[in-house]
Amino acid sequence: MHELNESDIQMVVDVLRNDPITQGSHVEQFGQALAKYSGARYGVAVSSGSAALHLSVTALDIGPGDEVITSPMTFCATSNAILHRGADVKFVDIDPWTLNLDPSFLEEKITDKTKAIIPVDFRGHPANLPEIKVIADKHGLKVIEDGAQSMGSQYMHNGKSHLCGDGVHASLCTYSFHPAKHITTGEGGVVLTNDYALAEKVLRLRQHGLERTSEMLSESDRSGLWIYEMTSLGFNYRMTDFQAALGLSQLKKIDNIKSRRREIVTYYNESFSEIDEIIIPYEAATVNSNFHLYILQVKENRYFDRYDLFSELRKQNYEPMVHYIPVHLLKYYKDRYGFVRGDYPIAEKFYDGAVSLPLYPSLTDLQVEAVVKDVMNAINSRSIL
Repeated sequence: MHELNESDIQMVVDVLRNDPITQGSHVEQFGQALAKYSGARYGVAVSSGSAALHLSVTALDIGPGDEVITSPMTFCATSNAILHRGADVKFVDIDPWTLNLDPSFLEEKITDKTKAIIPVDFRGHPANLPEIKVIADKHGLKVIEDGAQSMGSQYMHNGKSHLCGDGVHASLCTYSFHPAKHITTGEGGVVLTNDYALAEKVLRLRQHGLERTSEMLSESDRSGLWIYEMTSLGFNYRMTDFQAALGLSQLKKIDNIKSRRREIVTYYNESFSEIDEIIIPYEAATVNSNFHLYILQVKENRYFDRYDLFSELRKQNYEPMVHYIPVHLLKYYKDRYGFVRGDYPIAEKFYDGAVSLPLYPSLTDLQVEAVVKDVMNAINSRSIL
């Protein structure tokens, strides 16, 4: 759940009163601020996280006849971006602990048609990006990090700390600023990269493939400032200036947001760790997750399952969620590729037990305590039936 205060509102109002509301200076400032925060060289702010994914796949010239590998445990926007380019999706099952794409399954899925890998930092826990990059480099593949949920998450590799999105182990990274994310612009996203050519390409594609440069101006043929050129087939994936202004204001709070989420997660973990019927979220020792999602897994047993916990919480006026239905089980993907249950058993087993609990910084301590009490009551009420 997003949290806005008066400083956020004032930033937006100032733009609405004084500045261009479409492609003004705040858009580029926001992109640069995101790059600086994440340790990347370049950031291009766009209209949504889905747009960021589509632009990233497009910038790598992926198209018909190509294949891209990703995880089935993600929102469908990840794999849809591949299909929108006319390429095919290959899924790789997940690690049962991190819930991210398992690199040990990767090479068996790589073919001559494979052009890229899109690891997903599911629930904010970084994927095994260093190992994925080693495999990608071995086969001449590009890596696009779907960091929609992992802004601010960190991982260690060879004694060095990396932020998701720093571009060290991925050619491109995408963030989302949907209201459910750590910071929001209403809708919005960004493409991060350390490659200048890719950044310039994403920038052009964001605005219909158009560009304006001083080289187009000429006294001899009377070319004026109205001249522009279309060099590629692009899209209207532009972010508005007032959205970017909101993002700049929100970005100032990211460390406090992460800190409060961590406090809530610590309390949840301490409260739920001794309950036999559920599994608390895993965090690798080399990771400092932003904890975008807090997902309990209900173990298989004869008297209580995920449906029961979900339903009991609904009765208590909660709005629990399930993140996510594995993409290969969605009708469109089943019809297109013939997927059936059993194709990716680790992802399916996780999904069958998953329930996401409330996790946002405006939760009070009393509300967090109530969540724990109500989850425990739901489990106990079923266990004595």
